[in-house]
Amino acid sequence: MLNGGKVSEVAEPGTKGSKAEINPKEQPFEASQLIVAWKTFAESVDAAQLKSALSVREPILKEDFNIVYSLDNELQRQRITMDLKPKLLAYLHTALHNEKIRVEFIVTENKEEIQNRPYTNQEKFNALAAKYPLLGSMKQKFGLDFD
Repeated sequence: MLNGGKVSEVAEPGTKGSKAEINPKEQPFEASQLIVAWKTFAESVDAAQLKSALSVREPILKEDFNIVYSLDNELQRQRITMDLKPKLLAYLHTALHNEKIRVEFIVTENKEEIQNRPYTNQEKFNALAAKYPLLGSMKQKFGLDFD
């Protein structure tokens, strides 16, 4: 415009550039590829609780590259959303070559699982003894106790 050009000839800021800026990468991927990338990211997490929360289940791939991941409680959802979600999205965009990926964390408390979760030492032992019957006989044979 300073050189006498017309207003219509002046480009808007950010409109020049490669097609990658205009059209984000949208390479399709399989659920198995997503699971591998998710597990790789989860292994790189330093916080043990967050690493565990991201490793317990597999992410579910929905249509339009939307990913849903179930967590056990609201505290996990808040921490992962605040601390890890931006890093996770950046990693998945790069690893899967798709910038349209979106991740949603939902809380699904399985009340049956929570009620059946062993808490005391006796409950933990009973759960293990049910899974490994030899454990009960070893406890009796060697006179073992919890303390």
